[in-house]
Amino acid sequence: MPTTAADTASPNQRERLWQIDFLARFRGQVTRQDLTYRFGIALSNATRDFTLYRKLAPSNLDYDHRDKVYRRTPQFQPLFTYDREHTLQTLTLGQAAGQEPCEQPILVDAAPALNQPNLDILAAVSRAIYAAKAISIRYVSVSSGESKREIVPHSLVNTGLRWHVRAYCRTHAQFRDFVLTRITQADELNSAIELAVESIGQDAEWNRYLTVELLPHPAAAHKRAIELDYGLAPGETLQMSIKAATAGYWLRRWGVDCSLNARLSPDEYQLALLNPASVYRQANLSIAPGFTQETPNP
Repeated sequence: MPTTAADTASPNQRERLWQIDFLARFRGQVTRQDLTYRFGIALSNATRDFTLYRKLAPSNLDYDHRDKVYRRTPQFQPLFTYDREHTLQTLTLGQAAGQEPCEQPILVDAAPALNQPNLDILAAVSRAIYAAKAISIRYVSVSSGESKREIVPHSLVNTGLRWHVRAYCRTHAQFRDFVLTRITQADELNSAIELAVESIGQDAEWNRYLTVELLPHPAAAHKRAIELDYGLAPGETLQMSIKAATAGYWLRRWGVDCSLNARLSPDEYQLALLNPASVYRQANLSIAPGFTQETPNP
């Protein structure tokens, strides 16, 4: 975690300073209890950490005496340099409490991500999610170009190819997905959200789960090889419970032939969707492999 201002602190204290910086940037607020829980330290030690942090970054935090919480200021400037992949992984998986990762002696080569969200945009969106606030964004759509919209975000979605934010769009009066990299500006709005319309509980597709059943592609020459890939017994299928709102993303990510007659090449798509017509009735699969506008969608 490289930094330009906290090099004089001990490694353990630098980690705690980073925790303050991270939560302030991506959650919008941080407390002493956040440090005591994460690191198992006394409140007095946490107080000293906040004192040092405010000395190093005097304009980053305001203390709310009523709620006993440190809040991010509009003048906030990150004290640390952030790696995008680490940041996204932390937001996805959270952080261990009382455990540190073991040293990994085995090298792992992973495909680099081509899609890299802007961290300031990501921070503004994640703060809005945490605080249940609306934000005003400038968004560039592939179909309609750039526009200004008001959205109420409630969740982040990593499709494996890019990051989306799931949000209520006030412009279209419906829940939609917005690609993070296409948001060029994000500003918090002070107006209250309408819980009966705009909250996560009202997002029917997000809250509805469906079970999809996957099987080795019927046209595959050696189905047993595919069964071994997924830990299946001969003739067994793979059942997954997924959100209706994200079904298309996951089926695309997993490379599943979703055509009605499993007509795609088994060399490219090793899995096929069993009973796709039924799934069509429960979720929008417009981006799933094999789905076309000509495909019946009852």
